[in-house]
Amino acid sequence: MGRCSVNKKYVQQKGAYFYFRRKLAGRDQYIRIPAPWDTDFDETYERLCQEEEAKAGPKPGTIGALIESYRRSPDFLTEIGDNTRSNRIRYLDYLVENYGDKTVAGVRPVNVYAIRDKLADTPGKANAVVSTFKVLMDFAIRKDMRDTNPADKIKRLELGEHEPWPADLLKVCVEEATPMTRLAIITGLCSGQRVSDCIRMQYGWIKGGIMELTQKKTGKEVAIPMHPLWVSELGRIERRSVTLLYERSGVPFKTTGAIQARLRDLMASKAVREVHADLVARDLIDADQTFSFHGLRKNACCYLLELGLADTSVGSILGMSTEMVRHYGKRTRALTIAREAAKKVRSGKIMALPVGKASTART
Repeated sequence: MGRCSVNKKYVQQKGAYFYFRRKLAGRDQYIRIPAPWDTDFDETYERLCQEEEAKAGPKPGTIGALIESYRRSPDFLTEIGDNTRSNRIRYLDYLVENYGDKTVAGVRPVNVYAIRDKLADTPGKANAVVSTFKVLMDFAIRKDMRDTNPADKIKRLELGEHEPWPADLLKVCVEEATPMTRLAIITGLCSGQRVSDCIRMQYGWIKGGIMELTQKKTGKEVAIPMHPLWVSELGRIERRSVTLLYERSGVPFKTTGAIQARLRDLMASKAVREVHADLVARDLIDADQTFSFHGLRKNACCYLLELGLADTSVGSILGMSTEMVRHYGKRTRALTIAREAAKKVRSGKIMALPVGKASTART
């Protein structure tokens, strides 16, 4: 076969074969690849291009290049503690992935607001990303890459308090959710664990109806009696993974983001929004009230307290401090006291009033 015209970067034809040419230790390296008309060409070519571009590194003047420089600096390597550094890596990676190709000099406050507002559903993460970006812009000023810090006066998002899901909202969410999202909700509700621990739960951790695990965030060992509702829901789902929860492909969830995204989509559905609006109209929640997976942890805490369990027992099951149990259960405790006092209050007399006679008191 003769030569054909190939207008592809890095691709070179030699005789009847095609090669991907790249530099390795200053010398040309040729990797044989499928012919352009073969079905495997596009996939192979794209993979090699990505490897080559990643090797080239970020362009000078970009946020990606700034972050690469910051990672090598004493500011990052020695001037902060190990925990701070570990957390900051996560947000630096996020900025590289989403904004690494943007120029440092071109950033304006409006751009930082856009970064923050994109993460409004997770205000804690939004604030952490903006704080990390502010550190980067201070570093850029010292590197003479810009004169001002566009993140200086960006207002932090209000974190608020994780609210328990109202019964009406919980009911419609369970009814409207897809099977896996429904199982995730019920797992959070019945276990009272963080979403990061729920996605890790394995069938092998269940012993005699007890789910045993070590919490990822705190390192605490917890043992959770499995409610019949939870056991029943597990029986409705095909067991395709070692973990209770898994992606559509059958592999375990690698991050909490997929579950959080599923919940956001569910909360935005028509049926759930209608119930939310009804709760607002009845003055049970605020119009801008949102509900997160973590709120189910508070639901679980309140439920266990309503059963009459001691604060220490609830804390042991949920992996919470006694102080946190008391904080989470303050509404439940007030309601329990009111119920216990109701009979006495209703049977007592506030003051002696004549029965069946109209009041003649003047106003």
